[in-house]
Amino acid sequence: MGGKDILKGKRLCIFICIILVLSVFSGCQDSNSNAENGNPKEVSSKNEKTFTYAVSDDPGNTLNVLTADDRVSLMMAKLVATPLYSMNADGSLNYYIAENLEPSEDGLTYTCKLKSGITWSDGEPVTADDVVFTYEEFIKEDNGQVLTINGQPIKVKKIDDENVEFKLPAVSASIKENLCTPFIVPKHVFEGKEDVTVSLNDKKIVGTGPYIFDEYKAGEYISFTKNPSYMNGKANIDKIILRIIKDDDTAKLALKNGEIDAWIGLPSKMNGLEKFTVTPYSEGRIAYLRLNRVSDNMKDSEYRKGIFYALDREEILKAAYSSMEYASAGYSFLPKNNSYYTENVEKYEQNIEKSKKLTAEGSRKLSLCYIGTDPAQKAEALVIQAQLKIVGLDVELNGLDQAAYMAAAYDNDNKNYDMYLGGYIMTFDPDGFRPLYGTGQMMNFASEKVDNLFEQGKTELDPKKRAKIYDELQMEVSKEALFYPFGENLRILVTNSEIKGIKEAGLVPIYTFEDMSKLSR
Repeated sequence: MGGKDILKGKRLCIFICIILVLSVFSGCQDSNSNAENGNPKEVSSKNEKTFTYAVSDDPGNTLNVLTADDRVSLMMAKLVATPLYSMNADGSLNYYIAENLEPSEDGLTYTCKLKSGITWSDGEPVTADDVVFTYEEFIKEDNGQVLTINGQPIKVKKIDDENVEFKLPAVSASIKENLCTPFIVPKHVFEGKEDVTVSLNDKKIVGTGPYIFDEYKAGEYISFTKNPSYMNGKANIDKIILRIIKDDDTAKLALKNGEIDAWIGLPSKMNGLEKFTVTPYSEGRIAYLRLNRVSDNMKDSEYRKGIFYALDREEILKAAYSSMEYASAGYSFLPKNNSYYTENVEKYEQNIEKSKKLTAEGSRKLSLCYIGTDPAQKAEALVIQAQLKIVGLDVELNGLDQAAYMAAAYDNDNKNYDMYLGGYIMTFDPDGFRPLYGTGQMMNFASEKVDNLFEQGKTELDPKKRAKIYDELQMEVSKEALFYPFGENLRILVTNSEIKGIKEAGLVPIYTFEDMSKLSR
């Protein structure tokens, strides 16, 4: 599949600083001979209801639900495991293993009561011991990112078999979202082992999810059977099959032939799908251009602003996503569905004369780095090259493979490229964006003011005061003239018209569905 996004979605997800191998849409041009290996629906019996979902990548033969860092592995994790709860964009909670979560008056202690009678897929009861074990393992794996406040880890304590206490070293406005990050794992299975990685060749994963892992066939599919002891009731569909198809045209043909039931498609591939259900939805993904602060050509902030004034974000979005039907212009590092989003920032609306004036004394030749196999980024790069040409700047396009791009884009001392294209899906709470914009972090900012505003926002519990802090923070990030958001693009789910319950299953970032057990046919 195409490019790499910075991705951290609804699960709070996956270590704040991990970069994931995925693109917003599929786009790999390599053909996939696996499509000729027969219909994987044959792995189920004639009497079983199946749901076959095309995925673009092979996750490999191991799974660690605490460290999963690609979209397919995360989908697998959500099928076989559950967190205490998950969080929605409006701050409401979907409870799984947890029955409730109660804060103390001082905000330094959170007590979680577990639901009674929940069992692991092997029949063992889920207890507070499993929860404490999970969080202790996650904090070790996490290296102090998500569950650390002011450099100190959150402490987890068992009160009794059905109650767990989380002690915070300091108040944190983002703590509810942070606490729902890890999927809970069984202590009786993993205690004493090096980590919680399981081999798919062993055909056994003990979990609490709606499905139980069934079979992995390298390069072809991963299958799952419904979990009869799932806490939210047995799934409507008996078997889930994630079928590995790397090529868009092959996947589309498989959909039309009835070999698969669902696929994430490019806007340019939507023709001829009138008989199918097409559901565009937002993951809060921000597509962007980033200027390299350490590049010799990018030292002057006025010159950087001049580059931004040459650009037309809507033209860039239309080129990447076919039309504005599948994208919307945005002006902040936060997505529009974030409650703290503001457009009271420097928008850098296209102004050719201003751009020419501001760039007049700077370099006339620039380099742009992007993922060469990502069709959206290729389109963005070509439009940016043309727009900067108008103001007299020649842009060399450098489409790299994923590994080379990652090595360059997130080496904060690399001066080889002046500009980078990218995209990210992050948390609902704006504090989760700190690992992008903090000094020395992924966007390579170095602003004491930005750092201080993030610090203030993290510990401010009053929503109105937080809003003022994040208004100022968004303005400050914009003023640095290092980050130019194009806006957001929609993910497009195409399903067989027989598939029902999409609304009930809930469309969410990263995983596609909040609870696949609610799908039916």
